Amino acid sequence: MLGAVNAREKIMQIARRLEKHFGRLRWRSHGDPLDLLILTILSQNTNDQNRDRAYESLKKQFPTYESLVRAPTERVAEAIKVGGLHQQKAKRIQEVLKRIKAERGDYDLSYLKDLKTDEAVQELLRFDGVGKKTAGVVLTFSLNKPYFPVDTHISRITQRLGLVKPKEDAHDVMNALVPDRLKYQLHLHLIWHGRQTCKARKPLCGQCVIADLCPYPNQINKIKKIK
Repeated sequence: MLGAVNAREKIMQIARRLEKHFGRLRWRSHGDPLDLLILTILSQNTNDQNRDRAYESLKKQFPTYESLVRAPTERVAEAIKVGGLHQQKAKRIQEVLKRIKAERGDYDLSYLKDLKTDEAVQELLRFDGVGKKTAGVVLTFSLNKPYFPVDTHISRITQRLGLVKPKEDAHDVMNALVPDRLKYQLHLHLIWHGRQTCKARKPLCGQCVIADLCPYPNQINKIKKIK
């Protein structure tokens, strides 16, 4: 990773340029924390369209969490099949819900809003199948607790920018670097940037608003010259 001071300065420059490019975002709730936890579990290893289709199917067939928990796992898996890894996800969702009900007496995660962010992260990480990204999405997007989730787009971009080394924990690095006030907006801006410009294959470096802050274009040019 870059020196902490240089890395923070770089983050601020990136944040300013992406804000100018995409516009300023105000935080808004993306729903109930438990609903969002289930949705995020369904999002693992699939695209947004299939995630949403799986979630819609799940809610249609099991309108209450009690009915979902009581259903055979095979039925739950069939309902979310479009999202991929359906057997694994069905089992995880039922186990998460059972544990929450056993511990809290209800299907409710609203108590997380009364905890400090670090404590809330650790609460969510106790559940099988819930990693830092999933926990971060729930806290940031449902409860306005500033945590910087790192998805595949952000992982790729931050490595290309030299902010995170391949073997480093990107969540730890980026949460230390990004100010709380920017975590929600920068997370979304980097995802949009990854989808539109800094693509996994054939990134559009010539159209990139932060290209001069990134060593990746020079690395690609060197490789092309060698070839």
